Amino acid sequence: MLIYFTVCALAMIWPGALVANRIEPMIIGLPFFLFWYVAWVFALFVGLVIAYRSDAAQEVDDE
Repeated sequence: MLIYFTVCALAMIWPGALVANRIEPMIIGLPFFLFWYVAWVFALFVGLVIAYRSDAAQEVDDE
């Protein structure tokens, strides 16, 4: 999981964001750079939900 969150974080800061540092193409009405950030925030949310559910399942098994 640490690698997943590291990749997500690097995609949102300077070195990783250089890949998406442009306005075109417009995706669902958003400039590409803004869409890039929104997509990675959503990816982090999904990763956190998966981590939370797997941790909760482990706690139930431990009891």
